[in-house]
Amino acid sequence: MVKSRYEKYVVREPMHPDPGLYQGGMVPTRFLEATLGTMKESDTMLEFAWIDKDWFAGMSTERGPHEHNFDEIFLFLGTNREDSNDLGAEVEFWMGGGEETEIIKINTSSLIFVPGGVIHLPMFFKNVKKPMLVVVIGLNVGEMKVIRYPVRG
Repeated sequence: MVKSRYEKYVVREPMHPDPGLYQGGMVPTRFLEATLGTMKESDTMLEFAWIDKDWFAGMSTERGPHEHNFDEIFLFLGTNREDSNDLGAEVEFWMGGGEETEIIKINTSSLIFVPGGVIHLPMFFKNVKKPMLVVVIGLNVGEMKVIRYPVRG
């Protein structure tokens, strides 16, 4: 079989992130990532995870509240084929800093746009009754500049 010159642009296997990045060793059941670390030519970051139990992210010093110089989209997708609006869970997503912090609560398939420079996280997945999919897309990442903040919650 001839090796494809485009194979470097394909991520075929889910990665298994370091459990130390997640609280209590809780890691999503599936995690796929195409970022500057795995694909140098890409200026887009993409992560996805299946959530099938109560879980949280953004409560560690490595993956906690932060802001960065690029826009990010968080997609929360339910898996009910009969009702695509049914998320099957409740999500709390924190945005803003200090007195401007808001907790956005969703329980339907939703999208949250986080403009570059806006502090975000943690996020909590509660009352998970059905598997759901979370997709995170970083746009025009370029030279990533991240500012981390103390864990809140």
